[in-house]
Amino acid sequence: MRIPWLLGGMVVGSVLTLIAGAVLWLRDTGPTRAGIEVRVENRTGQAVREVRIEHDHGQVIYRAMGKGDVVALTYPVRGESSYRLIAVLEDGRELRGGAGYIERGARTWEVLEPERVVSSDP
Repeated sequence: MRIPWLLGGMVVGSVLTLIAGAVLWLRDTGPTRAGIEVRVENRTGQAVREVRIEHDHGQVIYRAMGKGDVVALTYPVRGESSYRLIAVLEDGRELRGGAGYIERGARTWEVLEPERVVSSDP
């Protein structure tokens, strides 16, 4: 009489394990985690004409960023990637930064300072 209960418990445990695995797999591969998010904060003391993220499959451009503004730029990626950040300030100078290596679903923070870009680790 214990054998049916034992088999039933094994079946229920196996099914719950498969469901949990599927949920975790979908969470990690779903569309909400499919891109890279780069947050850019302007601490230069002047407006930024253009912020450009250049990546393996193109670029993302944001224009007219004000003093103290923070913007979130995203781009889709499959697997590993890298990007370069180029910010053109109001006075015409360019600041450069970016991540040399980044994985899908990562979020980074780039702070534009008067003379440089400070990048967070992805």
